[in-house]
Amino acid sequence: MKIFFDHIAGKLTNYDLLYSLILAKFDLDEYDYALDNGWIPLSWYHTKLDGQTWINARGARLDLNKFKFNKSKRYKLKRKDITVKVFDELTDELEDTLAIIYRKYIRHKNFHETNNEAESEEFYRDDPIDWKYFVYYQDDKPIAFTELITFNKHLVTGQFAWDYEDPKLGMGSFATLYEIKWALDNGYNKYYLSYAYENSSMYKSKYDGFEFWTGREWLSDKTIYKNLCNNDERIKNFTDLNDYQEKYFKILDNTG
Repeated sequence: MKIFFDHIAGKLTNYDLLYSLILAKFDLDEYDYALDNGWIPLSWYHTKLDGQTWINARGARLDLNKFKFNKSKRYKLKRKDITVKVFDELTDELEDTLAIIYRKYIRHKNFHETNNEAESEEFYRDDPIDWKYFVYYQDDKPIAFTELITFNKHLVTGQFAWDYEDPKLGMGSFATLYEIKWALDNGYNKYYLSYAYENSSMYKSKYDGFEFWTGREWLSDKTIYKNLCNNDERIKNFTDLNDYQEKYFKILDNTG
């Protein structure tokens, strides 16, 4: 394992803020350790990635040993209008189709990075991660996809997107349940839901076996998690972030 940091900026004259990205590279036999300690495979970075690189961040996962498929969840998967195909690699045509789905998804959710709006809509085609693609079809038309990669007994998700042409389909919930069932059927113990920040990640806590990474440990307390996500939304400037640091540790102690 090699850990390295990019110390991008700091504000220490009037604030107590350091902005550093914590990255690492692991040997193949260290991947279990990486996932168990909050490292997430990194797709895109500001400079070209040379091999499999990981970032440590607040992430979410499900302990599948604690997940139960009740009648309601099984019913949601019994849909004759949706079929799923798994691809180890994409043809140019299918990649173009997924790029269109991705653009529609970003526009519908308004997930644009400020000052990089146009780039935010571009599907990342030169990804260093060797993803599998779960592609969801309605009447033979691709309408959604998820990037996934497996490491031993861990199933890790990357980007999910769907076209939202018919919002009533609820493809987000369907895809998550389908992938959980696929993971269980194929002997995986953990299902990773990627980053866990802001209210857009709140839904991840609704599933059995939910845990989130604090940087020190995995916690299953949904009240703490929701409090953290809510506070992510409230941070609008350096002053908010600086003031929040002390409150953050009180939240983790369940006193904030």
